[in-house]
Amino acid sequence: MRRYLLAASFAAAAVAIVADPAGALMIAVPQPGHLAITSPVVVTGKVTSIATDTVEAASPFAGAKDKLKYKIATVKIDTGLSGIDGTKVKEIKVGFVPPPDPNAKQPGLRPGLRPGRRPPELKEGQEAIFFLAKHPTADFYVIPGISAPFDISTPEGKKTLEDVKKVAATLADPMKGLKSDKADVRAETAAVLVTKYRAYPAFGGEIEEVALPADESKLILRALAEGNWQAARIGGAPNPFMAFNQLGLNEKDGWVPPIIVNVPGQPGPDYTVVMKDAFGKWLEGPGKDYKIKKVVPQAAK
Repeated sequence: MRRYLLAASFAAAAVAIVADPAGALMIAVPQPGHLAITSPVVVTGKVTSIATDTVEAASPFAGAKDKLKYKIATVKIDTGLSGIDGTKVKEIKVGFVPPPDPNAKQPGLRPGLRPGRRPPELKEGQEAIFFLAKHPTADFYVIPGISAPFDISTPEGKKTLEDVKKVAATLADPMKGLKSDKADVRAETAAVLVTKYRAYPAFGGEIEEVALPADESKLILRALAEGNWQAARIGGAPNPFMAFNQLGLNEKDGWVPPIIVNVPGQPGPDYTVVMKDAFGKWLEGPGKDYKIKKVVPQAAK
């Protein structure tokens, strides 16, 4: 059992710490391909209205005791990609915390310093992919962390929508992908499943790790070992190398990271190739009976 709080604010998606030109550390926005896997609800739709008055509700994050004032947007659903059947549910309410008055003084900030990235603000008429989770106690959905709706009106947005639809189809029937006669399909399905199984709850809280059935785990691990660890596209689904890193293998699992030696004056070995080779050998030896562990919320006592 482990306690998980901080990373929940990033919706359990892959994020990165980067430096901006001003020298401050910032959080990179989670990619849509990851959000499509880790978000409980994914829909495409349009914000048709935003209520004038705010609604007070508890902060959704585990352990938080404060209350927040939400604006409530009505989103007309075009397609329910996961978590909601868009043929039965035509619209939903989505709560968001409106940004503070930009003209108001914000305590604790010196002139010239900007605050961190704020939760997304919805706008009437906005058409997008929405990555959502049901508020634990209130009757509306929220956008966990900084996973802003993704505009699908541009050529890039349309390409991203196809990626998200592909992820949703994979999750709808994962065994079809894992048993495909194409190695790249098996590997992509395996990477999606590992990312799903290793994702932490959207709002944090106590978690535990439960081993997958041996047959499913073997299919996933074998598919990862057969995949292309170098192929990746920003915005798309994770590749096998990214999924491998989420397994969290250690010495207790018989995993010993390979030693990479760089020879001065010569090109160094490709790290992903070395790791893939080591993973394949581990899978045939110490890891032959390893079972992937799924992260789940701890059952209430």
